[in-house]
Amino acid sequence: MQMNYNKLYHLMTKVMTLLYNFKTGRNIFRPVVVLLFVASLFGLNSCGSGVDDDQDNDFDRAVLLNNWCDNLIIPSYENYYNETLILKDAVELFADDPTNIQNFESCRVAFISTYLSWQEVALYDFGPASNRALLSTTNTYPTDIDKINQAVPDDNWTPGSPATLDNIGLPAIDYLLNADDAFNQLSNSPDRLAHLVRLIQFMKVEAEAVYSDWTTTYGATFKASTGTEMGSSIGEVLNAFNKVYETYVRKQKLGLPTGIMTLSGTPLPGHVEAYYAQNLSVDLLASAILPFENIYLGNYYDSSGILIEGMGIDDYLISFGDVEYGSILDSDIKAQIISSKQAISTLENPLSDYVVNNTAEANEVYQELQALVVLWKVDMMGALGVLVTYIDNDGD
Repeated sequence: MQMNYNKLYHLMTKVMTLLYNFKTGRNIFRPVVVLLFVASLFGLNSCGSGVDDDQDNDFDRAVLLNNWCDNLIIPSYENYYNETLILKDAVELFADDPTNIQNFESCRVAFISTYLSWQEVALYDFGPASNRALLSTTNTYPTDIDKINQAVPDDNWTPGSPATLDNIGLPAIDYLLNADDAFNQLSNSPDRLAHLVRLIQFMKVEAEAVYSDWTTTYGATFKASTGTEMGSSIGEVLNAFNKVYETYVRKQKLGLPTGIMTLSGTPLPGHVEAYYAQNLSVDLLASAILPFENIYLGNYYDSSGILIEGMGIDDYLISFGDVEYGSILDSDIKAQIISSKQAISTLENPLSDYVVNNTAEANEVYQELQALVVLWKVDMMGALGVLVTYIDNDGD
């Protein structure tokens, strides 16, 4: 039996879905999954569910990619880059008059806005962002304060190397702006203030580079790759989507701080995001869910602030019809997004205190986030015929 590359590729995704469901004891007899497996095995067209480049489906992936690129990804990068500029200007203004506490507070306000805007772009860890390791250079935490303090007097210190990843970016800026007695430490130490300036300058340069790549060359390349094979734009987006969600949202923002993803099960309050700001961690988690929802739904706000319902993954699944891995799966995902957002809203700042004093409640929120991992990484990826190409060691 002759089988071309695309059929073999999609067969692999369906086998992986079956194996995963068997391992976890969930939904191993979803009828459409089994049907997809059998149909692919014999080179047949699937019956209205799951994607194959050879099957009839009039869903226009080009429209999906154009919506993602022009209305979600590029505007998000533009906003994040602009926020880094505002933060850079605020820090440099404070550096000109380091005894001015109002300018210091302006730095803190700009820092919050920048951190929130970062959540909008963190999931796009492919293409230009991946090439520059933007995720690692911007938001590796917990930050190493010993390394930060060692770097302060070093005129030859350069950010961006592997050795600096845990002492640069937003977490390092959080420490310098929000640790105890931060104002006095910065006001009385020109070296410390100069280090803060070079941290934000580096972050601004990296944000500008990624934004420029998207608007000059990569955006067109991204929109032209309309397949679902390995390396396609949809494959890149959905792999980054799942990797960032399960590792950098579910695990890092909540799973590690609650202790549910540690060997000892002991909460790690020092592992919360924006630890030194104290009253920001929950807001960052709540903000981090929104871009995943927007990519899934395809929704965005136009220049007048009006919500536009663009094409998203939900439309892709719905195009398969009223089947288990079509509109039924879409309904399950939408319901779980709502449940996850509602669960996050029950958390309280400082999250570092909450995970210690309300560990059971925090773990319940984690379970809601975990439910999306299975729906997105296993069911959605299998339905769309997109292979999971990254490796995680969590066992989901």
